[in-house]
Amino acid sequence: MQPKLKIMQKKSIGHLIGHIAYIFLYGVLVISTVFLYNSANLVKLLYTGWVILTLGIVFLLWSSKSRKKGHTEDNSSRKALVESGMYAFVRHPEFLGHILIIFALVIISQHLICLITGAILIVLLCLAIIEEEKRNIKKFGDSYRDYMKRVPRINLIVGIIKHSKSKRKKT
Repeated sequence: MQPKLKIMQKKSIGHLIGHIAYIFLYGVLVISTVFLYNSANLVKLLYTGWVILTLGIVFLLWSSKSRKKGHTEDNSSRKALVESGMYAFVRHPEFLGHILIIFALVIISQHLICLITGAILIVLLCLAIIEEEKRNIKKFGDSYRDYMKRVPRINLIVGIIKHSKSKRKKT
């Protein structure tokens, strides 16, 4: 029993360190974007960045609302697998929202420091997605595996296509 507890403590400490590193780097990216705003003076790229930033924020808000609504509909706050709203299109809409925001900040700043920081953040998010999927498989089992077959990880375009095809098959 004791060695298992130590392994769990090491994993949770590693998880905590990962969160701290992520928050620190996200802060660095935001602050760098403020100070290095439009550093290459590419106006069209700047506007594109603001559009992507807006989409990222919308995805974060929509996914949060979808998750809350899904839990309410199932009358269980933690054990229900949410497959409605944004979760019908991608398995990790919050991660997708953060990736879009990071990408947007890199485009808005147009600076190498932000590009490097953003790339590290996106790699950390991809690793977090893989870990979350492992936890979800343990938590939900075959129902999550079926969900993984139907809904892409973060590819919204493929998710929209799959969702529309499945709607057509049902009608």
